[in-house]
Amino acid sequence: MAGKDASLLEPLVEKLKLWGPLDAEDINAINAVPSSIRRLRKGSFITREGDTPEVCALLCSGFAIRHKYSGDGARQIFSIHMRGDMVDLHNALLNWSDHNVQALTDIEIALIPVSAIRGLVMERPQIGRPLWYETLVDGSVFREWALNIGRRDARTRLAHVLCEFG
Repeated sequence: MAGKDASLLEPLVEKLKLWGPLDAEDINAINAVPSSIRRLRKGSFITREGDTPEVCALLCSGFAIRHKYSGDGARQIFSIHMRGDMVDLHNALLNWSDHNVQALTDIEIALIPVSAIRGLVMERPQIGRPLWYETLVDGSVFREWALNIGRRDARTRLAHVLCEFG
């Protein structure tokens, strides 16, 4: 893995700038993080429930979904992810995945070691705060999806999904 190509983690830099200011040193620290690019076909899993992740995935292109399977094998989707989303950032703190993340389209992801994410958070609070904020936004989106599934009619559910792309 090599974090030499600054453009590789540019979607992460762009996303984190939405949640807080990053100076040149912060951006350099992000770009110096070891990472590798991986291309996955539609339907491929980024992480599976029960995995012990050693990397976090930054979605560089395409779309992915977060979901779980019920006891009868039915799938419940909880979120749709797009470019710039760290689809499993919480795994940097947890020791196992309690859900699946799967490619909805052909995708390109940057894999970043969990240890590197933890290092960034501990050594550079200016990066840690927006990463933390990213997980809070992800939680907020999850709550909207839960409401959407449980209490909204079909037309309103579809409108909610379309608004996520806006």
